[in-house]
Amino acid sequence: MILTYLFIGVVFTFLVDLLIVHLTKTNHLVITNNSLDLSWDNSQRVLCVILWPFAMVVFLIAFIRTWFN
Repeated sequence: MILTYLFIGVVFTFLVDLLIVHLTKTNHLVITNNSLDLSWDNSQRVLCVILWPFAMVVFLIAFIRTWFN
């Protein structure tokens, strides 16, 4: 049960990390307009693995806001 929770967190964190790399390489409008610093360090990745349900909610809210803007 705990391994499943952690595995889902690792997969979610990996996908968010891939999205950040892709948006940075393509100079997406969200990155260039907001001048966000989206570089992650290991402590942020570990927190995302542990708190992935909260991180998913935050991600979905931000995604929906930018999608409809």
